[in-house]
Amino acid sequence: MGHVMTRDVPSTTDLGAGIVQIRLPMLGNPLRYVNAYLVDDGDGTSTLIDCGWKAADVLAAVHASLAELGRTLASVTRVVCTHFHMDHYGLAGTLRRAGVPELLMHRIDWQLATDDLNDPVAFDAMSDAFIARNGFAAPPEATADEPQHHRYDLEAPTRVLEDGDTIGRLRVLWTPGHSPGHICLVDAVTGWFFAGDHILDPITPHVGVWTADRGDPLGDYVASLHKAKHDGAHRVLPAHGEPFDGLAARVDALLAHHDEREAAVLALLARGSLDAGSAARALPWTRRAKAFTELEPAHQQFAVAETLAHLEHLRARGIASRDDSGAIVRFTHVA
Repeated sequence: MGHVMTRDVPSTTDLGAGIVQIRLPMLGNPLRYVNAYLVDDGDGTSTLIDCGWKAADVLAAVHASLAELGRTLASVTRVVCTHFHMDHYGLAGTLRRAGVPELLMHRIDWQLATDDLNDPVAFDAMSDAFIARNGFAAPPEATADEPQHHRYDLEAPTRVLEDGDTIGRLRVLWTPGHSPGHICLVDAVTGWFFAGDHILDPITPHVGVWTADRGDPLGDYVASLHKAKHDGAHRVLPAHGEPFDGLAARVDALLAHHDEREAAVLALLARGSLDAGSAARALPWTRRAKAFTELEPAHQQFAVAETLAHLEHLRARGIASRDDSGAIVRFTHVA
């Protein structure tokens, strides 16, 4: 397993069947690392699933991990990004300039990348204003952190993907929710399920509403969970954490979690109309059931975005209505 990324986690793990897990550092992030997976297609080509964010230590880790395997970057045929978030897509431009021939991602997430990442300062300001209109004006410390814009390049894919496409031994399963163009990949050789950020354990993937034009992402996510379960895989290779068995059981647990959160939001709505910020302040957060006030300011924004996803999901099903005529958007239970 070669060099060790941290005190207790190896940089690479050979999972067998021509698949290697490569842990790429996420310095300063509590998740610690993101998993890339190198898949040999059996025809002389190889696919790198996800690639970390743009940073010198991540690029060095890619080269060092390949060297452990007796390989170089020249042996990588393509990078496939499960979605456009920077810890999955950020290094793609660097790898393309270094000679990787192909970059693939879903059509919808490439469109979002061009919209959201082309002017990230404007997008961040728009998101902050949107969350503020939904009842939570972030304190200055939530928006004054080190900018993240240097952690990716806006790099065009050489091929955009659709549901059901194949890439070597991999089949694309479109699973919107965490992002609108999120994809999972199903391996034809082993039946294993490369989950990206769609199915994680023990953490729950973030599903939030950050702008006014994103529809019902929680509804999309729930449908995508059922889709993944129906596909029939058992072993999950996630982007964060370690591979695990029991996809169906984990899907059931995630669905139960969202049912529980929905019941809590409905109980709040039963008391009267409210905004997403007020609802988020009344809910427990994280697996440790922290109070909203215990969260860091940036995480408070995420909490409001997740609460808003639940409110919009209730609205999409006719259980709640939304009034955005005032300064603060409010939701009301529909009897």
